[in-house]
Amino acid sequence: MRRKSDGLSSLCTRQAEETFGALLPARLLAAPPGRRSRIFTTPVVFWTFLCQILGSESCRSATGAVQSLLSHLGKALCSSSDAAYCMARAKLPIRMLIAIQRHICAALCPRRGARTFVFDGSTISMPDTPENQARWPQSGAQQTGVGFPIMRIVGLFDLATGAWIAMARGTLAGSKRGSERILWRRLWKHLQAGDTVIADAGFCDWFSLVLLQQRGIRLVIRNNGRRKPCPNATRLGKGDWIERWRKPAIKPAWVTREDYDSLPQSIAVRVVTATAPQHSGFRTQKLELISTVTDPAEMGAEEIAGLYLRRWDVELFIDDLKTSLGMDILRTRSPHMIYRELLMHVIAYNLLRALIRQADDPRRISFKGSLDRVNKWLPVAMATTSRKTRKRLIEDLLETMAEDLVRERPNRREPRLKKRRPKPFGLMTRPRGESMEIPHRSKYRKSLT
Repeated sequence: MRRKSDGLSSLCTRQAEETFGALLPARLLAAPPGRRSRIFTTPVVFWTFLCQILGSESCRSATGAVQSLLSHLGKALCSSSDAAYCMARAKLPIRMLIAIQRHICAALCPRRGARTFVFDGSTISMPDTPENQARWPQSGAQQTGVGFPIMRIVGLFDLATGAWIAMARGTLAGSKRGSERILWRRLWKHLQAGDTVIADAGFCDWFSLVLLQQRGIRLVIRNNGRRKPCPNATRLGKGDWIERWRKPAIKPAWVTREDYDSLPQSIAVRVVTATAPQHSGFRTQKLELISTVTDPAEMGAEEIAGLYLRRWDVELFIDDLKTSLGMDILRTRSPHMIYRELLMHVIAYNLLRALIRQADDPRRISFKGSLDRVNKWLPVAMATTSRKTRKRLIEDLLETMAEDLVRERPNRREPRLKKRRPKPFGLMTRPRGESMEIPHRSKYRKSLT
């Protein structure tokens, strides 16, 4: 058993190092001390879990992949049941996954100088189990037993590389626990003086502006549409002026009384109006942007507008995660496995971003095309015994990824409509156990009764 597990572990560790280089060193994949020698060791489980995320495969398919590796090594096959793999996957150390994620982020986005980050929030669905419902309750607008648990997340992305730096998790059960403004403040610890932050209007509030400005962080945020213009503004140019925003009289719950009293009575905020290019995808063509950089020599109005127009990239980053990698609906059935699955999605996304960066400009290469090529190349590389051949395969992989570019489609605008009709099934309006099947009805134009 020890010889079988050692051979399989060394193969997975070697494959991880040869594919992703220094991003997945062997020291991070080492098994914790005291673990018994089994087929599903820590390196084997991590590599199998990663390939499962990249290919959007089931646990049964992942177990079959391990069987094919054992057959390739000339070892006895493991059981076809996926129970052993699922139990070993549940024992993956959370600290190891966090350490791998931080190591990848440090390599993709080193702290050498000022960086540009973009924030955005989203939601993730998961299986409807009592444990998941207790941890991440469904929306209060849905009837009990009909909806699914929902997790709210806010992500911090590096704008230059598209790397997911950090995330904060919350629920939909009340704004005090799951508001995006509450969650994004947990990510401020990853920022340092000189960084630039881009966010939408949902993160525009007086206290966030002043607290980040005191830390030396530059902000470019879209103005809240309900805020009235200041009549005593100082004009800097066409569509560029400075306003004085007074401190709100109502103290938010997350600000202490001492901190509230120590904050200034007003701050200077720069307001820039920008016009989005025609057919750019923005629903609103005229945008009113807020920035804490009041000196035009430090950041011009055109630069502020250009930075915010690039904020749309974060929507594409999240779409790559939720649509291409399948993070929209998680599949594990317990809260402790939901966190592991979420971390593995982030690790897989950042590793793929690293490969794209090695190939060519990250903004030009297709993420979905790169993912498809990785899923086709990895099984071939795993089945090769020659180190020289595996190196050539990885080089060919990067070359083909660089050839798959996102096409330029100017003035392309299509409605969000589906042409193919769905099955004529009704919507569930009550729990499945309370619904009654109608034997003679083949088309459910109404809900089940």
